[in-house]
Amino acid sequence: MKRFIGLYLIWGAIFQACGQAPPTLPSWQSSTCDSSRQVTSLSLYDLITPVYKTDSLREQTLGVSRVLAFVKDEPGTFHFLGSHRSGSPTDSLPAPTSRLDSMQRHAYFTAITEDPLYLYNRWAWLLDTTRQAFLVRRDSLVDSLRRQLPNYEVKVISDLRSAELQTKLLGRGRSMAPISFHQLGLAADLGFFRHGRLVRNAGPYEAIGDLTPYYQLIWGGNFVGFVDPPHFQLYRNAAAFLKDFPLLRFEFEPFYDRYLQRVQQKIEANKEYEVEDTKELLSTINEYRSQFPCPCQSIAVMDTTRLQSPKIATLSADDLVIVGDLKEQRLNIWRGSHLLVSYRLGIWR
Repeated sequence: MKRFIGLYLIWGAIFQACGQAPPTLPSWQSSTCDSSRQVTSLSLYDLITPVYKTDSLREQTLGVSRVLAFVKDEPGTFHFLGSHRSGSPTDSLPAPTSRLDSMQRHAYFTAITEDPLYLYNRWAWLLDTTRQAFLVRRDSLVDSLRRQLPNYEVKVISDLRSAELQTKLLGRGRSMAPISFHQLGLAADLGFFRHGRLVRNAGPYEAIGDLTPYYQLIWGGNFVGFVDPPHFQLYRNAAAFLKDFPLLRFEFEPFYDRYLQRVQQKIEANKEYEVEDTKELLSTINEYRSQFPCPCQSIAVMDTTRLQSPKIATLSADDLVIVGDLKEQRLNIWRGSHLLVSYRLGIWR
């Protein structure tokens, strides 16, 4: 099995480097950036995502005061997609734009310039109704548990969770998810207390599993590979969540390689059954990626004269300028007048 997976990885790397799709791979591993295909249009998502998902670029863009995005068409004309100044509640956008489009662009821009305490805060405009529905079910579940187990004090001990805390829990092995539903406001943990002390034996927590089906909630005690009895959430898994909120793929993309690595490790350990949800998530991301633009690989740029950025008044060294160049088939990212990276464009398949 290890040799089989290793062969997949080798062939995948070879074909991706050549800009061609591997022969036949599982749906969770088949996403490839094909640089032989022409990109004819680019959205703000296509321009912002490579910065957001690449750690080295994130480090180089720390402290930027403004983000500006442009697409350069084949005749060579620059088209303004919008800009955002750090700390501003609004953006400069080409008119007209719908409220939904404006909020979506704002979420993408602020992902570069701001770091909210809770990931939910960035997407509250989209997730609020769903979160409120979850809270109603959560509180109803707690009320039922209090009636059923009157000898215990039942409390919500974890609701919204910061990215910093989630990272710490991952490092301690107390979570397996790079993005938790806690961060999105769609999960909670309960604690049972007696005489003011948290009860740690499994007994009372099994009552959560008995009642969650009545409230259309998913109990962590049924998780495979990482059993979490105090936990419950609204969605079966991240793939099901993305089916309802495909825009949130933006938040899962930075962890794509980590998800992939986890699946590969579990397969090599003959524990593939523990990562069926992760495989489903990868397949869902690949499905949404399909036929959309991607940055295939960075290019060593010796001559930047062909990669001119648009003329911007009062451009500062703390401005981040992202240009999707359809003429040269490149995605160029500048900080001030300094070119940070140039990617060859391609199409996911």
